[in-house]
Amino acid sequence: MANTKKKTNNVKKEDKKETKKTTSKVVTNKNNSSKKKASKRKSYADEMKLDMSLQTKTTLMTIFTVILVLVTFYVITIYATGGKIFKSKDKTDVEFQYSEILLGRSFDMGGNYFVIYYDKTDTENEETTQLESLSSSFKNNSSGAAIYTCDLGNVFNKPYTTTEEPNTNPYGAEDMLINGPTIIRFADGKVAEYVYGYDNVVNYINGYNPEQ
Repeated sequence: MANTKKKTNNVKKEDKKETKKTTSKVVTNKNNSSKKKASKRKSYADEMKLDMSLQTKTTLMTIFTVILVLVTFYVITIYATGGKIFKSKDKTDVEFQYSEILLGRSFDMGGNYFVIYYDKTDTENEETTQLESLSSSFKNNSSGAAIYTCDLGNVFNKPYTTTEEPNTNPYGAEDMLINGPTIIRFADGKVAEYVYGYDNVVNYINGYNPEQ
């Protein structure tokens, strides 16, 4: 009987140990599961932060690109116009700007007209100042013929300029090669007179007689 009681007590003790182990495993599994869920939540939060950071960078890059394009366009416009958009808008300037053409349109104005070509961007040059003045006075002495000017310093006119011998008998704008100050009289879509070189242009304008 004593032995039977001992065996019974031993079995009970072993059952209690097994119960404790099982309970411990369940608690451990629950803790591990909670940790995994917390880790997943943290990982998801980190991914969200990374996505937001990338979206912010993309937005900033887009804004920067747009600003860069606008600034580039603005600089090109200033360069192409020689900064004339900042000049005074009085009547004289408006009339003078209206008569300026791009070199590529030299043959397109129609009728009998003159085009005076020179670099307007070199404002410190005495020749530029003199040609500016002569161009204005020539308009009053051209007997009704239209007078146009063309800025050789304009970036859009550069392809038609040369430092070598100019083409004095062009049949169209694509044939034109201008070397420095030049005045051309056009009649019915053709070159009627071609004078180049600063001194020659000055002498031509000063000695021009519309009656001849």
